[in-house]
Amino acid sequence: MKKGMVIFTLMILMLFSVPLWAEEQLMTKLYFDKWLEKSTEPLKQKITQLQEDNLILKKDVNRIRDQVTIEIKVAIGNKEACVEGQTVKLDVAPVIRNERTMVPVRFIGEAFGAEFFWEEATRKVTYLKDDNVIEIFVDKKIAKLNNKEIVLDTAPTISEGRTLVPLRFVSEHMGAILDWDDQTKTVIIYG
Repeated sequence: MKKGMVIFTLMILMLFSVPLWAEEQLMTKLYFDKWLEKSTEPLKQKITQLQEDNLILKKDVNRIRDQVTIEIKVAIGNKEACVEGQTVKLDVAPVIRNERTMVPVRFIGEAFGAEFFWEEATRKVTYLKDDNVIEIFVDKKIAKLNNKEIVLDTAPTISEGRTLVPLRFVSEHMGAILDWDDQTKTVIIYG
């Protein structure tokens, strides 16, 4: 009889505790949802602020580009470039080597209004622009910027008797900004 009474009591407790347990789970989920919303709200606000800041920066970049005096466009494999809306014939078409755009040394120097020199004995190209001296050596991945050595991703090379230099390295050290149009394989330089 006692055993039956214990079983009966346990069954009654279980019947009453299942709704309480389900209610406790529901309360726990509600509590968690509120906690999650409350703790992620600062992150949501930061994300929104960062998105707004990003839009402002994009507008600033576009405004700066509009103020830039030189626009140069070169397309991979095309012996015609565009400098300030004027077509310029290139001796050698720009190419991609090791994921870097390579352009004729004379073209990029003249486009930026830099002085440049070729030293046959050392196979060195020197650009002088403003206060910068850029030295690049054919077939070497070491360049110098104001006598400070810099390792290049791709060494300058000679193609069809013309020296080709890494466009990004030279342009950026002359104060330019570059864009890449993957569809047309065109580099747009603002400098």
